[in-house]
Amino acid sequence: MFLSVEVTDFDNFSSPEYIYDFEVERYKSQEEKALNDLSDYLLDSSSTLDGDEIQKHLFPNKEVDIFLSHSHADADSVIKLAMTLERKGLNVFIDSCVWGNAFDLLKDIDNKYCYDSSSSTYSYEKRNRSTSHAYMMLNTALHKMIDNCEVFLFLGTPNSVSVKQGIESQESVKSPWILSELALVQHIRRKTAYKQKLKSLTENLGIEAHQPVMDSLDVAYTKPDLDHKITSIALINLLKQNYSNKVDVFETLYRHLNP
Repeated sequence: MFLSVEVTDFDNFSSPEYIYDFEVERYKSQEEKALNDLSDYLLDSSSTLDGDEIQKHLFPNKEVDIFLSHSHADADSVIKLAMTLERKGLNVFIDSCVWGNAFDLLKDIDNKYCYDSSSSTYSYEKRNRSTSHAYMMLNTALHKMIDNCEVFLFLGTPNSVSVKQGIESQESVKSPWILSELALVQHIRRKTAYKQKLKSLTENLGIEAHQPVMDSLDVAYTKPDLDHKITSIALINLLKQNYSNKVDVFETLYRHLNP
């Protein structure tokens, strides 16, 4: 990852390109990947699953330019943003596109290994164990995707961010998944910008790789800060422009962030 950016008011975002609802639904269906039968992931005849293969299935190894982090409640608007970015030539990853697959996986594991047909109930202990494994696989894979992207874009809305009232107003996040992603980008290694052209550009603009800040996180999900912030209006204006390639897209974005 090169840098992280927060869209502070994504609830005000509207794609500058008209995107039909059926296109959004088609995008969702294309991202959904039916899991193979669990037997394909068995390492032996027992109940051992191949976590690496499951991660590869849920998160194919592909180049990612933009990682979109958001609340599941904003999925349709996020997909419209993703489609707009892709029309600019960028490869986009939406974190929520794997939630359905992960939940399907967890349900399959629970039905196969945690269900007691004699009592028609699930084992509490076994479900705790299976859930922790599934979530750990998902979280690890998400972190790898963030590490490999160029820009981490967090889309802030009332669905993802709230303000804790007290002596001082403090932003907090509502989802442990969002917390995990935002916390990671504070500590993850910063790479050089996309291609040497952008590396030279960002050096001239004075953009430097931010050193990790060892801030502690409390149980109230205090929201970690990202490298930069941008408004929906500014993002829309950037997307209205015509670009010849993805390098030009990043160049314009980085110039905007560091005028």
